[in-house]
Amino acid sequence: MKVKTVLVNWHDKLPIFSVDFDHSYTDSRGGWRFATGGGDNNVRIWRLRTQKEREADPHQPMVEFLASLNRHTAPVNVVRFAPCSSKLASAGDDGVIIIWRQTEGGDQPPANLDDQFAEPETWRPLALLRGSLADICDLAWSPDGRFLVSASVDNTARIWDASEARCVQVLADHSHYLQGVAWDPLGEFIATQSSDRSLRVYKWVGPRDPREIKPGTDVVALGASHYSMAVLAEPKEDEHSDANMDTEDSAPVQRTQRLFHDDNLASFFRRPSISPDGRLLATAAGVQRDRAARNVCYVWARDGLAGPPALSLAGHQKPVVATRWAPCEFSAIGLDANNGEWLAPTAGADKGSPRMMLAVGSQGAVALYDTSVAGRAVGLVGGLHYAAITDLAWTADGSHLVITSIDGFASVASLDQPSAALEMRRRTADCEEDAIMRTQDNINSNSNSGNSSTEAAVPTPAQASVPGARGKKRLAPTFVSTL
Repeated sequence: MKVKTVLVNWHDKLPIFSVDFDHSYTDSRGGWRFATGGGDNNVRIWRLRTQKEREADPHQPMVEFLASLNRHTAPVNVVRFAPCSSKLASAGDDGVIIIWRQTEGGDQPPANLDDQFAEPETWRPLALLRGSLADICDLAWSPDGRFLVSASVDNTARIWDASEARCVQVLADHSHYLQGVAWDPLGEFIATQSSDRSLRVYKWVGPRDPREIKPGTDVVALGASHYSMAVLAEPKEDEHSDANMDTEDSAPVQRTQRLFHDDNLASFFRRPSISPDGRLLATAAGVQRDRAARNVCYVWARDGLAGPPALSLAGHQKPVVATRWAPCEFSAIGLDANNGEWLAPTAGADKGSPRMMLAVGSQGAVALYDTSVAGRAVGLVGGLHYAAITDLAWTADGSHLVITSIDGFASVASLDQPSAALEMRRRTADCEEDAIMRTQDNINSNSNSGNSSTEAAVPTPAQASVPGARGKKRLAPTFVSTL
């Protein structure tokens, strides 16, 4: 694995709060398109160049700038591409969600722009979703791209009908800021994380077609809430009695332990993530009081969402702020128990359970986990940034991981996967319907001149402050193969 901090002017040296890859992107040159959102109020589109391009011209940066989307009036906290298309949703401190799409054919940049400054791509807003009363910290698409869920610091999560630009339901069960949301790839539940130290899981109970949802009808229902769990611990000295001092003084005692950090955690985000097969839910901001390195990532199994976590990924020196599963599965492969090295793929390897990769980003480092290696990390990258990490994103084939930070820079990790990536699972019918909608959008855009979206004045909150790194020399990235 190779890791490099890309020294380009991402967002005018202001913090980068979010990153996401477009898994529907195709280009004759290859590469991967992704978006970033930052403290300069802009969304920017980039292309990560292929290894062949980088080797052919090593003096060029790893990324190519494609477009700048500048309708937001406050810092952009989250950008997310739809699973089945190149629709992009962005949101931030202005409380507005904007859904974007790249224009085609006649929607080219004005001819009076100087060619030197013309952007390779042009994007326009399709819809503006208004209704949140405060900053929006996170977004997640439904697997069919029809709905969005947003997390806001007004203590609510809102479910939106993306095509009709309307709020379907407001979830007001949390008592403090919502800082992360995730949508099940199978479409059956939504997970929310808040600084009230809880994780909540909502079951989808409404119709799948937005046109069948009547006003006032709930589409999700609370299924489980997680604040704490029972653990076994050594008894305290004052709990011993003279009668059992010699016999039962060492028996474990059951105690209740909080699962997550409280609202004193200095982070904007607690971003959960669900594995591509929907079987595992990874969470942020976990804590274990009985460990020296008490910061953990708790993982719930799909069939045990109402119970305690199935796995605890411990050992993080700083709190976990973001988790991200690679969007694809990989061919089954084993690990040699003697030397810890990957076993060479065999002819029958594809008959086993596919493996999956999870990136867990704490404020200072990123740990990589593989489901074929139990709960042990297979890699750790640290020393990349001066300030806290904010978000993570994988390419569609799991070959690259982008890491963003408040220091205004992003790093790219290139991974040599020991087995091939399997084709991403998608709902064919839903993708076909989205393609029909995209065709209709192109017809409408060609028949109408100008921008079809409506705009309204939005009050401008205060600009985000920038943590300074006054003339410091950038740190060299470090890599440790295993924890």
